Amino acid sequence: MSFYHKAVSTAAAAILVGVSAFAFAGCTKVSDSQSAASSNNGVTTINFVLESNDKPYSYADENGDPAGFDLDVLKAIDDKLDNYTFTYQVQDYDTALVGVKQGKYDALIGAFFETPARAEEYQLSTPYNYYFMNLIVPQDSSINSLEDLNGKTIAPIVPTDGRYVALQNWLQRHPDVKIDVPTVSNQETFPDMINSVHDGTYAAVYLSKDQYDGVKDSLGYEMKVTDVVDGAGTVILYNKDNQTNLKNDIDTQINALISDGTFSDLSNKWFNQDNYQIAKKLGLLS
Repeated sequence: MSFYHKAVSTAAAAILVGVSAFAFAGCTKVSDSQSAASSNNGVTTINFVLESNDKPYSYADENGDPAGFDLDVLKAIDDKLDNYTFTYQVQDYDTALVGVKQGKYDALIGAFFETPARAEEYQLSTPYNYYFMNLIVPQDSSINSLEDLNGKTIAPIVPTDGRYVALQNWLQRHPDVKIDVPTVSNQETFPDMINSVHDGTYAAVYLSKDQYDGVKDSLGYEMKVTDVVDGAGTVILYNKDNQTNLKNDIDTQINALISDGTFSDLSNKWFNQDNYQIAKKLGLLS
């Protein structure tokens, strides 16, 4: 699943997920020389780029057109904003990030965690969805929660990894729980991390079930996946120099569409669960 390369360095992600280096054709073409946002009769066109290989969040369908939960989120927001119209296309991870940073696109969506490093490079929306984490442990392990890791050490995480930020946030909310979280400069692959727990070097790997499912068949053994133990909000990335009211206008609609249940309906459609109710139980959403 391509969330991994949001959570770790691009180099490590290339080893793990094999994301195509070629951009998919989008439904709207934006010239390199033109400004991303344009205005016509008071209606501003906002060019969104969606990551092409992050199903079910955002991906290119069989025709190369945008699809997924994130596209439905944007369409629901667009329906509420009379002074904007959104266009959509899909690109690979690296092309999309660079394109927004350079101003070719106005914004990027695709299950991105909020991190301090990302906040320095982009404007970030309020969370519009939540991504949930589990613990991967040996089958005979008694560990079922982050609290059960008190006094134990988990598999190392790169400090710029979204997982590291999410786990540090959890530890700040639970000061009585002490978990040793080693850091590394280069993130190991998912199988290597899981092997280090299987052989007893570390007590658990902090990953999502989807991430484990993506590599479990290559392991040669089975691990236990706990219930959801934590999560983090996912945000829209805007060009840093965007001087419009776009972020504030979209943030307002994100909060409204969460409150009125629209996004819960979309979550049930794409994930067969209400991510917002889960986030409330985890203390991530008030």
